[in-house]
Formats: sequence, C-alpha cells, structure tokens
Amino acid sequence: MRVVQYKEFGSPSVLHEVEVPDPVPGPGQELVCVTAAGVNFGDTLLRSGHARGLFPWVPIPDEPGPLGGEVVGVTADGRRLAGVPTGPGYASHAVLTEPVEVPDTLSDHEAAALLSQGTTALAAARAGRIAPGDRVLVEAATGGVGSLLVQLASRAGAIVVAATRGAHKLAIASQLGAHEVVDYSVPGWSAGLEPIDVALSSVGGATARESFDLLRTGTGRLVLFGYAGGAPLDVDASDVFGRGVSITGLWGTYSTDAVREAFASGLSPILGAALPLSDAARAHYLLESRSTTGKLILVP
Repeated sequence: MRVVQYKEFGSPSVLHEVEVPDPVPGPGQELVCVTAAGVNFGDTLLRSGHARGLFPWVPIPDEPGPLGGEVVGVTADGRRLAGVPTGPGYASHAVLTEPVEVPDTLSDHEAAALLSQGTTALAAARAGRIAPGDRVLVEAATGGVGSLLVQLASRAGAIVVAATRGAHKLAIASQLGAHEVVDYSVPGWSAGLEPIDVALSSVGGATARESFDLLRTGTGRLVLFGYAGGAPLDVDASDVFGRGVSITGLWGTYSTDAVREAFASGLSPILGAALPLSDAARAHYLLESRSTTGKLILVP
C-alpha cells in the first residue's frame, strides 16, 4: 500500500509517500480502502517534534511515527466505515478497530470532518453549559472544531462572538451564524468587547489569555481544548480565584457513541481542500500558514 512517512522531525518537506506491505486486520478489526484521511494541526506538531513536552500527559514517542488519526474508507464488501486507525492514517489502506458505519446522508469528507472534530465540538459545548442569552466566544471560529461550535452555540440561543483572522474568515464566521466577529490577529482585538459568559478556547497563548480576561466576573466559564498557537494558556490559581471564574479542560472526547452522535447531529462542517495523498507536505504547509478553513483531507 501507499503511505506517507517521515524519518526525522522537521519541516513538511520530511514527508514522503512510500510503498509498504498492506496491513493485516486482526480479530474484530476491519481493513478499509481509505477514501478520506483527516489532517489535523496536531499532526504538524508530531511531524515537527514540537508535540514533545507540549502535552506532557500524552505518551508521544521520541522517534517519528505514523501520522493520521481519522480515516473514512470502504471495506471489500462495500461498507463505508469511519474510525481511528491502528497504524498510519495517511495511507491507501488502514485497519480500524470498532469503526462506525457512515450514514448515507454524509459524504466521506463530511464524515472525516465530524469524526473527531465533531465529537470535540459537542463535548466542548456541553462542558461550557451554554444557556440561551449567554455571550459565547469561539476561538479559531472558522476551523474544523470552531465552525461547528459556532453552529452549536447559535442553536443553543447564545450570542456568538467569533474570533478568527482575516476578512475572508470573518465573512465565513458571519455566514455560519456568528452575531459578532473579531480578528484576533490584530493587537488589542479584545478591547471594547462586552464580558463573555463562555469562552471556547483552542488557540492558546496570548489569545487564550485575552479570552480569559473577557470572562464575566463570578460566572464566566472557559473550556480549554487545545493551544494550536504553540503555547498553553498562562493563568494561575489566583487569577481564577480572584475573578470567580472557572476553567474546564477537555480530554478523551472520542468514543464510538460520540461519533454516532456527531454523525446524527445535523451539523454542517466546512469542507476544506481535498488533496492527493502525495500532497501531504503541502497540506501541512497550508495548516501551519493558517490559510485553511474547515476540514482538510488527503485522498489516496
């Protein structure tokens, strides 16, 4: 089969497509011909080596390993399945354990977009305890998770403040249903915004800190599920105690039941580029340049 590998940490140029023997499924596993392999920002952190130490609770190998944790594919008997591969997901074939059948209402690209990002969005929205009338700030609001959170918060009757970057993405956020849009790449972007009841935070660093500072004193809630900017949210206990706000970390959101819920949710993911498997390096360049919107996939 064809698979994308890298033998050393570095820039996207270390990614290369090679031929390896086909994987062999074990008991209870399914072999699929991959039709959509999800690409996530976390993949770029693994490839560059920057993931080591950034997430100390995650067992990240010291050596380069397989990439791709989201796969949609077809079995030899024609069933469409989605799940987490036991080996590389950037591949023409993959072995899935406990896969979920993809409903006919979803395309392969949509299923890949909802597989882990849909489950994350649903979990983050629940953790935020969003109520009608809440002011909800969504960071990276046109990304894979953020675009779904804008929809979920709007459904819940919240006033949605979408934080993204650039005029094009601001327009997309408005089309998704955001009531206010703000460009978080502009210094002082949070100045003038009214207090926020719920901040859904995935960017980290200074952006997350500004989101935290916007929380309504006494009741504000921040749900933290990533720091794609490369630096964690920097607050200490006195910041939280002195403001009377809360921070909830999000982890372990994936399960087969959660995937089924995401598939049945009626959410409309933004579909980004669908690139050939051989263009994995380009996919990583696009993600790292923050020039993408929605879900980026590789198609073998």
